[in-house]
Amino acid sequence: MIQDSNVDPKNSTSCPAKVHRLGLIGCGWVLPFHLRALRQLSDRARVVWVADPARERAEKAASEIGVKALTDYHAGLDEVDAAFVLVPHHLHHPVTLDCLRAGLDVLVEKPLAVTLDQADEMIETADRLGRVLMVAYPHRYRRSMRLLKQAIEGGRYGRLIMLDAMMDESLRGYALGWLAKKATLGGGLFFSASPHMLDVLFWIGGEVKSLSMVGTHGGIPMEGEDTAASIMKFASGVIGVTRHTWASPRCRIWYTLNAMCEGAHVTLTTTPLGDLAKDGVKCAWRTRVVALGEAEEVLLESDEGLEMQPEDAHFLDCLGDRRRPETDGRAARRIMELVFQAYREAAC
Repeated sequence: MIQDSNVDPKNSTSCPAKVHRLGLIGCGWVLPFHLRALRQLSDRARVVWVADPARERAEKAASEIGVKALTDYHAGLDEVDAAFVLVPHHLHHPVTLDCLRAGLDVLVEKPLAVTLDQADEMIETADRLGRVLMVAYPHRYRRSMRLLKQAIEGGRYGRLIMLDAMMDESLRGYALGWLAKKATLGGGLFFSASPHMLDVLFWIGGEVKSLSMVGTHGGIPMEGEDTAASIMKFASGVIGVTRHTWASPRCRIWYTLNAMCEGAHVTLTTTPLGDLAKDGVKCAWRTRVVALGEAEEVLLESDEGLEMQPEDAHFLDCLGDRRRPETDGRAARRIMELVFQAYREAAC
């Protein structure tokens, strides 16, 4: 049975005795970020195999960490305790179901699925079989984001009034592949990637009363929108705003979250010092959390970037004590539901 818990995921409470055996399905752009994280968690998890239908990709990834390469993940399901599902969005549903039905716990990249019916089946299957199902929304688990939330909730800067999140990204000249088609992406940028910001805003702002969006094409060759903005109202009265583009002429800061409180702006900025799309896991970063009121107060300066270690550690915590993840299937489904509703209203 999976139980709810309010334990902070940055503090591991699981018994460290068991080393969880992992299979990683999908050897695309995000895989190296998880491999780096799992190397830091080697006392708690061991990668047994990596799988990808493209043999070259599977063998390249496997050789880097000294594990088995598979072209068909089904062949390794009985060798592991849990799986990371890192495949294109339209494959999340069938691959996750295969893993759950084989008795595995699953960490699946966001979004959970491309339809609500698919999401419901995945949630129901995990519940019925007593498996952990976690959806990868890494930003809320980052040290800098936890610190920002604590600063807001601590009350030192007064009441929260507005949250404004922006992701400035450039995919110009990037080989989009499955990202270019609505059928495989699930929609446009607002469905695929803006939920990184939505998850954090919902986590900080609480219950959402309304969400609306607008989207446009900024020049990226894809069927869905490559640029979108949204506005939301929380039950608390707080306003939330997201702005996001894949069509930036040049990525400047990448991720900015500004919390406007009565007494100060508390702002997180995460800046790549290279080209994130091309450099991937090798990209260097600079992250700052600053409170700007009557004076500037630097709360954090670090080289934290797109870090998966806190997220992966939380998943392992949940495996250890059968805890329901913060970003579980229901939380991810709620984001999907609100995004689809915002799409429908934007089309009216």
